[in-house]
Amino acid sequence: MSQNILFIGGAGFIGSNLIQELLKSQFNIWDIHVVETPLANLSRLEGLKIHIHKGFLSDFNFLESIIKSRRITTVVHLVSTMVPGCSYEEFKLEFENVVFPTIRLMQLCSQLNIKFVYFSSGGTVYGERKTTVPFVESDPKEPISYYGLSKTTIEESILFESRTSGLQYLILRPSNPYGKGQYLYGRQGLIAVSLGRIFSGQPITVWGDGSSIRDYIYIDDLRVIFCRLLDSGITNETLNIGSGQGSSVNDIIKILQETAEENVTVDYVSSRSSDVSNMILDISRLRNVIHDLHITSIREGIMSFYQIEKNRI
Repeated sequence: MSQNILFIGGAGFIGSNLIQELLKSQFNIWDIHVVETPLANLSRLEGLKIHIHKGFLSDFNFLESIIKSRRITTVVHLVSTMVPGCSYEEFKLEFENVVFPTIRLMQLCSQLNIKFVYFSSGGTVYGERKTTVPFVESDPKEPISYYGLSKTTIEESILFESRTSGLQYLILRPSNPYGKGQYLYGRQGLIAVSLGRIFSGQPITVWGDGSSIRDYIYIDDLRVIFCRLLDSGITNETLNIGSGQGSSVNDIIKILQETAEENVTVDYVSSRSSDVSNMILDISRLRNVIHDLHITSIREGIMSFYQIEKNRI
């Protein structure tokens, strides 16, 4: 029996990959709907057997009409207009255009007994840590950027709605996804942006001395994990999704230098206050749900990503 799933912001890097995985034969029970803004780039979704609805998250009547008429059973929320370095003014706009409309959407999902899956951020909700001890889901949320604060606010709103009206939810905290379909010339994603600089013949910009550590998850792993979590029926849980391993910026640069055929140079600039020093996710809880969890090594993932993009040039 098919189920109806709605992706809010499904045309982006992560959303399009999740949808492609759902469309594979082992996950073919889903009738897939996507809400994107009228001017959104839909190229990643071309040729896919899905239903696209053009409108805004802030248009509640529009969303309510789709959810009710299409008998949606699961909503996946992927929308954010921010990156970690965003300003207070951008944070204010995020509240108006994303946070408040999302809270209203949660209330509708609760009323209609619809599962609400939220992609948060494992890299920013936890905040600063000077050691390399991995973060567990029960650790305090102490964001140091407006981006992290917006994610934390939505997480807390989900828990509030669950306590007060029984919302069924799944909060997913991915680390730093990278891989096929990621834009190489944007502001976010060290590995993707570095590849863009390499292919453009420009130096890679590193904020700080390159010692900061991050957890990275290859997009092929993330998409499989997402589909298996949906298939498992797990609900009312918060889960880290990462590799469980840390790599410094300098580690990433070294792998790129050893992988790329092009010359790789680096410019080190002053660090940003919105960047955390160390971020590794403990994925024990995820392994308890997916016992045969496969994680691609950072070297293998970067090599694969590089080759995919190199072949496109």
